[in-house]
Amino acid sequence: MKVRTRFAVAALIMAALLAISSTGAFAATKSVVVDVKCTTGKPVPVSLTMDEVREAIGVDFPTNWDSLVVLDEEGELVPFQLDDVDMSGTVSRYDELAFLAKGPVTIVVSDEAPEAKPVFEAAFGVSKVDEDNTIIESLDGLFKVKVGKYGTLDIIEYRGKEYKYARDIGMIRYSGFPYSTWWYDENYDRHEEKTTFEEPLRRMKFGILEAGPARITVVAHNASDLFPGMRQEMVASIYATGEIRVNNRVLSAGYADLTKLFTMCGGVMADVEDARHILPVFRWIDWADELKMTAEEYWAEQEVLTQVDGAPYIAFADSRGPKPAWWGASYLFCSPERWRTNFSAGEGMGVAECLIDVPEVAEDLEGKINMEHWHLEGEWRTGYFRWIADEIFGLRQKNEIPIDIENLEDKGGNWPLHMIPGDVFEHLNFYLLYDADSVDSTVRYLEARYAELDGVEVK
Repeated sequence: MKVRTRFAVAALIMAALLAISSTGAFAATKSVVVDVKCTTGKPVPVSLTMDEVREAIGVDFPTNWDSLVVLDEEGELVPFQLDDVDMSGTVSRYDELAFLAKGPVTIVVSDEAPEAKPVFEAAFGVSKVDEDNTIIESLDGLFKVKVGKYGTLDIIEYRGKEYKYARDIGMIRYSGFPYSTWWYDENYDRHEEKTTFEEPLRRMKFGILEAGPARITVVAHNASDLFPGMRQEMVASIYATGEIRVNNRVLSAGYADLTKLFTMCGGVMADVEDARHILPVFRWIDWADELKMTAEEYWAEQEVLTQVDGAPYIAFADSRGPKPAWWGASYLFCSPERWRTNFSAGEGMGVAECLIDVPEVAEDLEGKINMEHWHLEGEWRTGYFRWIADEIFGLRQKNEIPIDIENLEDKGGNWPLHMIPGDVFEHLNFYLLYDADSVDSTVRYLEARYAELDGVEVK
């Protein structure tokens, strides 16, 4: 979310003031414009923390939050909701204002309570399956999602057809040395790898918030006992557009030496036979560097490169994938990009993951190894991968490529991510259900939709 200060459009302010005139003749009002660009024709999910709203309005203004309304360019009321994300029972800085918009909107507040607050119909129904599982269904019949014990989500139905569209959205995978005394004597002890379900994590807080006109939100806080002090805080918001916004944070209140820390989902269109995996060409992938190639040249040699409107994209059958240079993943040790998807021409649809706030690529090899990566090995993983392959250095030596890492031999096994109290690891992803009839239309839609999702600005 981009936040910056500008003067609101005069016409929108006038509409906003008229809309809240019922609060009283002497009520003071404030307004702020949220710029939303919509080129696909589909409403754009917007989510702002109340802290962001308060900062934009002005912290000195004595806002009565019951007066808040959202208006479109014509001054018409936009359905909105305030979600109690911290589950405190009162409006706090962590709570979120959410709505769907097809263009710029104005948020208007007053210092007085309104005569009546607007009421909107919920877009979702909720039904309990058993003690650990809940089904959330869009009331227009577009899709269904199953919510599990730890807040993870499975997309199980789209346009009336049941498939395993995606599972375990919001899960984390982590590995490292839980009995490490590295900070004392640089001894790591034994290595273990777990996921949300395999440890399993201990559930600290869980809730499915009241459905509103735009979305329904799942809040889950989980803790690891294997790595004391490591906690996950996830807020997953399911929008009526068939899109899921997942803010996934891993916090450290202790010391942990980790070789993997991924947020992820799995089984994307796993039972759709013709699913193709498509994504922009990596800005960096180590397999190409080892061969003195660019990433585009590497994927062209693998015969999985396609051009859409003059730009290169990677596209291959998800069930097979190109032959990896080494190890068994379809790709790893590579830069995270803005989106990736599995698309089925037979089904005329796809499921995509969009990563907001894509990290920059480090300039040097050590920085590239240490940065966050994308990884595809059945699961779509984003995060730190510090289980370093000998091939990274061995193939460079074989191909006479300089290794720009000081004291590489002395470094030995000291590649883990050393988390200390206060460290925060955070990803904001959108998971999209969309309709398309070809690879080209898939790419064009996802590039346009990504620009909409990433382009919301508070002015």
